[in-house]
Amino acid sequence: MPIIRRAALLVLAAALAGPALAAGRVTVLTSVFPLQEFAAAVLGDRGESGLLLPPGASVHNWQPRPGDVLKLASADLFISVGAGLEPWLEDVLKSVPPGRLRLLEVSRGLALLPAGAGDPGEEAQGHAHGASDPHLWLDFGLDRAVVEKIVAALSEIDPAGAASFRRNADALEDRLKLLDARFSEALKGCAGRTFVVAGHAAFGYLAKRYGLVQKALYGLSPDAQPRPRQMMDVVDFCRREGLRTVFFETSVPPDLARTLAAEIGGRVLVLHAGHSPTRDQVMNRVGFFDMMEQNLRNLREGLGCR
Repeated sequence: MPIIRRAALLVLAAALAGPALAAGRVTVLTSVFPLQEFAAAVLGDRGESGLLLPPGASVHNWQPRPGDVLKLASADLFISVGAGLEPWLEDVLKSVPPGRLRLLEVSRGLALLPAGAGDPGEEAQGHAHGASDPHLWLDFGLDRAVVEKIVAALSEIDPAGAASFRRNADALEDRLKLLDARFSEALKGCAGRTFVVAGHAAFGYLAKRYGLVQKALYGLSPDAQPRPRQMMDVVDFCRREGLRTVFFETSVPPDLARTLAAEIGGRVLVLHAGHSPTRDQVMNRVGFFDMMEQNLRNLREGLGCR
C-alpha cells in the first residue's frame, strides 16, 4: 500500500477511533466465515459480528479498500486465523490507529498440520506465507479450542457479558461436538477412504480427523496452477484406485473438476472449504454448519458409505 494512501487512511480511521462499547455492544470483524459465525454465536445479543471480506473473496489474496480500513477502525476486535492465511493483514493494520483495535489470532498455540501433511505422497507446495496448514476450522475439535479463545477475548472487552458469553459458547461447543460425532459415525463404513479435490489442498484437517486421505490437484496455495503432468498423475491415480468422484470448491470454477471427471468417466460433487460464502449462499442464509452437513452428504456419496 503506498505511503501517501496509507497516511490518508490513517487520518480517516483516526476520525472513527471512538469506543464502540459506549453503546453497550461489542463489534467484531473476522477474516473468514467460520470465525464470524462462531463470534456471532458467542456474542448473542451483546454485539454483532461481521466478515471483513466480501462474499466469495479469496482470503489468501484479497486486497483491502479504504472503506475496509474504516470498518476495522470502528471495531472492538478483529479475529484472524494466522498461520499465513491473511498475508495482507500486517500492512492494513498499519492504517489503523495504534491501540484502537484488539487482535485475536486463533491459530496461536494450536497443534497445526505442517504444510503438505494433508496430502501424503504429493510434492509439498506449501502455502504462500506459512509453513503450516491454516485451514484449521475443518477440524471440529480445534474449533472448540477456537471458541474458547473467542470467549476469553470477548470477556476481556465486555466483562459484564462474561456469563452470557460462557453460556453461548457452551451451546456452540455442543453443536460442534454433535457435528464431529456425526462425521465420525457416518464416515466409518465407506468403500473408499481417499477423496480427490480438483483444487488446492484445503481439507487436510478434515481428512486427518476422520481417517481419510486427501488427494489434491495442487498444494495449499489457491493461486497455484496445476501442470499437465499433475493433471495426468491425478487421472492415473483415479484410474488405478478405481475412483469415480472428483470434488471441487464453490470458490473456484469447476472446469478442472469436470475435465478430470470426464477423463475418468466420473462425476463432480461440491466440497466446501467454508472460508468465504458465495453471494448466493449469503442470500439464502447458508451457514457454516449447513456447508459442513452438505460436505458430509457428498463425502458419503463420493466414498460409497453405507
